[in-house]
Amino acid sequence: MVNSKIAISTAAMIAIAAAWSGPASATGLSSNVVAEVAVETSAANVIQSMADQAMNELTDQSLADDVRRKKFVSLMDRYFAMDVVSRFVLGRYWRSISEAEIEEFSVLLQNYLALNYANQFKEFNGEQFVVGDETQKNKDTFVDSQFVRPDGPPVNIVWRMRMFDDSYKIIDVSIEGLSMGITQRDEFTSVIQQNNDDVGALTAALKAKTGL
Repeated sequence: MVNSKIAISTAAMIAIAAAWSGPASATGLSSNVVAEVAVETSAANVIQSMADQAMNELTDQSLADDVRRKKFVSLMDRYFAMDVVSRFVLGRYWRSISEAEIEEFSVLLQNYLALNYANQFKEFNGEQFVVGDETQKNKDTFVDSQFVRPDGPPVNIVWRMRMFDDSYKIIDVSIEGLSMGITQRDEFTSVIQQNNDDVGALTAALKAKTGL
């Protein structure tokens, strides 16, 4: 279903988000955008900025697919705490690999998500992204939002954010109550377990999929 894919891509960035998003480059980010993110103190404002940038940069139908994916990865690099996301989706297995391997996995994860979701932005047609309230729970802030479609009910999206060095970063996204982090962790855990608990098998599969 196109509508659900669009909602997920918004959440995955925008990768969502991306917004799970060598080291991800800053291609497509202007110095003004970087300065804007640095001074924002509201988690909701960060999500709004990410959504605006994603809509502006990723919905251009004249973009080549590889350029759109690079922009998607740049958004993830800017707005997501990819080291935290990577550890989470690896579950307990992140403890069995080195920091260098985690960094490599993070790059592969971003490109995997970009490959799966970036081109969904070409199909945007009249949809709107509306940011709502934010709620503090312990050390994390949850930002409510809706993806409003002209031909169906709105999709509810909640962004889980955490402060890192005075800047809010996204660490998980839930769509209609379903955590994308948990969903991705379940998928990756299955691959690792099917290969004798070898994280390298997952890394190899992602390399083959993304061409990196």
